[in-house]
Amino acid sequence: MRNVLKKALCLCLALCLAVSCGACYSEDDTWAAKHGDDVMPIGAYIYYLSSAYTEAGNRVAATDKILEGEIGGQKSKDWMKDRALAYVGAYYFICDKFEELGLEMQTSDLTAIETGASTYWPYFKSRLEAMGVSEESFKKAYAEHNVRARLVMLAMYGEGGEKELSESEMLDYYKENYDSYEYMYVSKSKMDEDGNSVALTDQEKQDMLDSINEYADKINSGETTFSEAYTDYSYETQTTPQHETPGAAKKSEMHPNISGALPDMKDNEAKVLEVDMGIYLLQKLSLEDRFKEVMEDATQKEDLLVEMKGDEFNEYALEQGKALDGVEVNEKAIGRVKVDDVVTDKNQTGASVAPSSSGDGESSAAESSETE
Repeated sequence: MRNVLKKALCLCLALCLAVSCGACYSEDDTWAAKHGDDVMPIGAYIYYLSSAYTEAGNRVAATDKILEGEIGGQKSKDWMKDRALAYVGAYYFICDKFEELGLEMQTSDLTAIETGASTYWPYFKSRLEAMGVSEESFKKAYAEHNVRARLVMLAMYGEGGEKELSESEMLDYYKENYDSYEYMYVSKSKMDEDGNSVALTDQEKQDMLDSINEYADKINSGETTFSEAYTDYSYETQTTPQHETPGAAKKSEMHPNISGALPDMKDNEAKVLEVDMGIYLLQKLSLEDRFKEVMEDATQKEDLLVEMKGDEFNEYALEQGKALDGVEVNEKAIGRVKVDDVVTDKNQTGASVAPSSSGDGESSAAESSETE
């Protein structure tokens, strides 16, 4: 079954890093900024600069070199340096807001920080260390930043928060972006005696279509449920059809075969969809019922809220960080860090290093089979 909602540890920072040629820093260059008793290591700033480069790759025109392009009328290199400093400010804004809201790190939050850092550090260790980023800097700039950001965002947009989202607003978003359904998918091919996949005969295809249509009629008349239909069909044919269990998915991430049929269907209606490679038995489910389940599950509700407002909060924190008082920036140390230090290919063009969007990371065999 697909994930109902995408889990989102990271609100702010892309984990897509470039290899650096490395650089050497004196003891005076070991810190990037200070705020109160906190010291931001230079490695954290370098990590932020690398994240800014990743972001720039998605903002610069695909025909332009990232390092030579423009973002909002600003040279991309200057934008990246400003963005990295904005992340430093955002980190301290989030820390201050965390204290202002009276939030506390729970054991699960501390565990999330440790897990977030330890999970990804081994994969990026060599690249980050070549840039001058230590494991502790990575932990602070990536894992701690994101966990704190999530907690602050949930407090601000959650119940009683200064930017509280109403349940009706969340429902409107859910209806606009999600659908709920269940289906089974039967292929128009079978295995021969030698284990080769061969197409069904025309008569076999028609018999299969007639049988699935009968089950759709029974579901629509209330004579049987989808689950019973799936079990009976499996027993009748001695096969195990591919089955997508009840759930909700983003419309933008559905296979066109499914997303194209659902808008014309009523809740609980079953429909047969014949495509080139097979046949679907599809049932549309109540999205409002699924939404109620989300609202009753604290984690799913938080994930939906983060999905809705994560980007907005990230930009808000960046803007607030730019104007934050009491932050001492080590201009000398930061000045020694060049954008080129986090770049391998200076000829890379826009959109070529941006993080891919793979949705929830899952797709059914039935859906993927249609593209084969």
